[in-house]
Amino acid sequence: MLIANIIGIIADDLTGANDTALQFHAKGCNTEILIDYKEVKKLRSNIGAIAVSTESRNIDSQTAAAKTYEACVALRENFGVEHFYKKIDSTLRGNVALEIIAALEATGKDAAIVAPAFIQEGRITIGGYQLVKGVPIERTEAARDPHVPIYESSIPNILKRQLDEAQKEQVGLVEHAIVTKGAGPLTLKINELVAAGKKLIVCDAVSVTDIEQIVMAMRKCSYDVLPCGSAGLAQALSDGWVDVYEQKQNINKKFPPLPKLVLSGSATQLSTLQIKKLQFDDDFENTYILSLHLNDVLDGLNPAIVQRAANNLAKNNIVVVHVGELETEIEDEHSQSRERLIDEGISRDDLAHRITDYLSTLLGELKKVKEFILVTIGGETSYKCAKALGVQHLQVIDAVLPSIPLCMDDNAQLIITKSGNLGTSTTLVEIMKYFSDHG
Repeated sequence: MLIANIIGIIADDLTGANDTALQFHAKGCNTEILIDYKEVKKLRSNIGAIAVSTESRNIDSQTAAAKTYEACVALRENFGVEHFYKKIDSTLRGNVALEIIAALEATGKDAAIVAPAFIQEGRITIGGYQLVKGVPIERTEAARDPHVPIYESSIPNILKRQLDEAQKEQVGLVEHAIVTKGAGPLTLKINELVAAGKKLIVCDAVSVTDIEQIVMAMRKCSYDVLPCGSAGLAQALSDGWVDVYEQKQNINKKFPPLPKLVLSGSATQLSTLQIKKLQFDDDFENTYILSLHLNDVLDGLNPAIVQRAANNLAKNNIVVVHVGELETEIEDEHSQSRERLIDEGISRDDLAHRITDYLSTLLGELKKVKEFILVTIGGETSYKCAKALGVQHLQVIDAVLPSIPLCMDDNAQLIITKSGNLGTSTTLVEIMKYFSDHG
């Protein structure tokens, strides 16, 4: 394997950093995620790609931009990164525009190619509009995100809303009619837009072939452009950034028969459905589901909850602690829990932070008494759980599913991280079957 230069991935949450890092690992590149890049003085040997999360999706835009700029500079100066990839959410949540502008300033790139389509997950861009399985993102659960709700589906408009008047003119669009003509015409269009002063160039993509043509055009482009997209664009880019001269050996991994602890801070319908599918799957009978209520979270961690979870973390058991039912309580006008939120002045944003704090505290207590394989669902949940374990590095060691990595931390703790809105209804079942097949 030949790695021309170290690859640096900058994401705004940990699950995004991890699923993008997996795409380079899959091509034979030793890949590592740095939980706190400021504390890491040097990389381990033979690392070809590193990923960091700025944890900036749910904060104010100026701070998010500053964190992105700082991360890019640190990756270049401390670790010698030359290939930069700006991971953005495929449903455009977060401070996307200002973070890209900050990354351009820090890296000195001429412009950014914004291609958030993730074909394998049913997320496409057509006419500048982002669709999830045929549904405009403003009509999906992304619209109800407690931190950063989405109000429209036009990517250029989403970007412009985050920019000042002068910067709005820097947003351009390459429509599908150009993309389908191939890399040549696409390259000419990108060159034309950059020459006209466009800095954020959105590209339509409805197929893997479209993504591949966009990557080819970026390589042929007369300008130095920054790729910005989901794990889908990273997958196509990895072929050019990592040259594999020998077939990577398929090592049959074996894992100890440890219990599985699933911590889900995501209240999306998909996450709830995934948990229910696991609960009623005939192949996994020893599954204990602990559904948290609103008062559980608001009152803080109860030792009885810790004991219940710990008692069930035995042998090959699966323990799932989740907040999927909280949405029902919040929407119930007659719920005393809902009244408590109002009385105590707790916003949806505050509640989301309390949930992730609760789950990470629970993890810390369980880790004192039990050994297990950890599965975290949700970006902020994953990050706070990593911090609760005192993790500095996560090494990608395998692909559980095409966009779900299995990682190992500094103390050989096995960790799987998954975005709350990623996968199908059977994704959690498939994760558990992975360990059954590698036991």
